[in-house]
Amino acid sequence: MDFIDISKKRVTTRQFAPIEVEQEKIDKILEAGRFAPTAVNGQPQRILVLNTKESLEKVKEFCTFNYNPFYANLEKACDDKEHGNIVFYYGAPLVLFVCYDKTACWTHPQSGESSGSTDATIVSTHMQLEAASIGLGTVWISYFDKEKARELLNIPDNWEINNMIYIGYPAEDFKPNPNMSGKRFPLSHTVWYNEYEERSND
Repeated sequence: MDFIDISKKRVTTRQFAPIEVEQEKIDKILEAGRFAPTAVNGQPQRILVLNTKESLEKVKEFCTFNYNPFYANLEKACDDKEHGNIVFYYGAPLVLFVCYDKTACWTHPQSGESSGSTDATIVSTHMQLEAASIGLGTVWISYFDKEKARELLNIPDNWEINNMIYIGYPAEDFKPNPNMSGKRFPLSHTVWYNEYEERSND
């Protein structure tokens, strides 16, 4: 499959079938992350694989917030109005909890900025694309209680929490949200050659 085809195949999946992801597929996804580029090849990514009932219950716990109609309307699967909650968990049987070791990152010699977040993001993207290439759905999760997650998952202090990726087989009736997937601006909206110049569509 051509890389562009894989990129188009990857859509945000918020409904998962209750089917475990095979270990061989988990291994392929993790291997894709292992070969992702990182600054000076520091490989600071640290990934927790969460795929037991007990660990997924912890994910639900730190992805639950007070009820908010905006998010309930955006994604019905989040709506737990009966209990006064919004739950950002969609039944994924596999969650990759992506961190980076702050002591293993490259630091920009002028700005002092760490490469950790960029490295972890590149690793996560490679893993999502590999998952898409082998027939799995994914969704990137940034909205969760990081301090509660740190406590529940026993994350060490030198690990910075970056994001999560939910992974699994899409549910049979899953359809991508037309407002959130597929639509892309033309290149003329996001790309300039050689120098910036103002355009009418900016």
